[in-house]
Amino acid sequence: MEGTVLKRIRGYTKALSITLWVVIFAFIGTTFLVWGFRSASGPGGETGSIAAVEGEQIPYAEYQQAYQRQYRQYQEKLGEKFDEKILEQLNLKGQVVEGLIGRRLLLHEARRLGIVISSDELVAEITTMPAFSDATGFNRARYLQTLQSARLTPEKFEEGLREDLLLRKVEEWVKGGVHLLPDEAWEAFRFNRASIKAEYIVFSDPKAQQTAIQNVVGLAKDKKPWEEIVRTSGLKPLVSASFAWDRDLPQIPDQERFKETALAMERGAISPIVQGAKVSYILRVIERKDPDPAEFEREKAQFSLGLLGRKREQVFADWIRQARARAKVKIETANL
Repeated sequence: MEGTVLKRIRGYTKALSITLWVVIFAFIGTTFLVWGFRSASGPGGETGSIAAVEGEQIPYAEYQQAYQRQYRQYQEKLGEKFDEKILEQLNLKGQVVEGLIGRRLLLHEARRLGIVISSDELVAEITTMPAFSDATGFNRARYLQTLQSARLTPEKFEEGLREDLLLRKVEEWVKGGVHLLPDEAWEAFRFNRASIKAEYIVFSDPKAQQTAIQNVVGLAKDKKPWEEIVRTSGLKPLVSASFAWDRDLPQIPDQERFKETALAMERGAISPIVQGAKVSYILRVIERKDPDPAEFEREKAQFSLGLLGRKREQVFADWIRQARARAKVKIETANL
């Protein structure tokens, strides 16, 4: 049963149709802005669904509203440069569908984990929203008036908000279990600030050079000298300029993979084969200059905080992908 406070917030209002979710959520900035928004009915009497997640249908009307909202956002952002061909290149339809699927998946995971939002939590969220407050704090009349302006009933608004809070709680639950290992901040700082020079062999046509690559791989695994690896490759090694993570290496195709590999290596170490989209490499670090530990100590707190945030985002994204992979999802492509 809902608490007395929540009932007082709602008051007594007549039922209103649901057509302008985006108005309210533009005010309060909830996860509806990421995943899309829900509606009990769609424009034009559209029927059918665009997908099902664990047997739960995603109505076409919900997809249509989410698509239109994203469409308008691109229009506003691009202005005169807006072209519908850009939306096709971005696969906007697919993005919207996956967003709605992702929302359903997280709600499903919340139920599986037993995560709930109490009436007290819902009341606390509503009563701290600036859109519903005046100089003295939460204003019930303003709350009802704002909802009425958006043609929302309190029940429908609170239903959507409760789901938003569930999504937030699931995210917090996943991220809350992620922490930095004892030396992780220093190793990341070292990776980002080190200066490296590498000697490398380029396999410009990996498919045609598979035999040479396999021979080199075997020598590298057996920890043979670099000079023997070079002779076996039959190729002339090249030497890079000194570089750090943020320095461009225009002469090296697939440089992100190249830098990522080299910066994780110690001086004198030989890499495994680095497979890029265009070429493959094997490389040896010939010079390495690490950052001053005193510099790390000065920046440790702020750097660690940023690193932890990125790690939590990555873990959460991986967790969602895993949930997506094991879920029963069916997309009705004919309805898009």
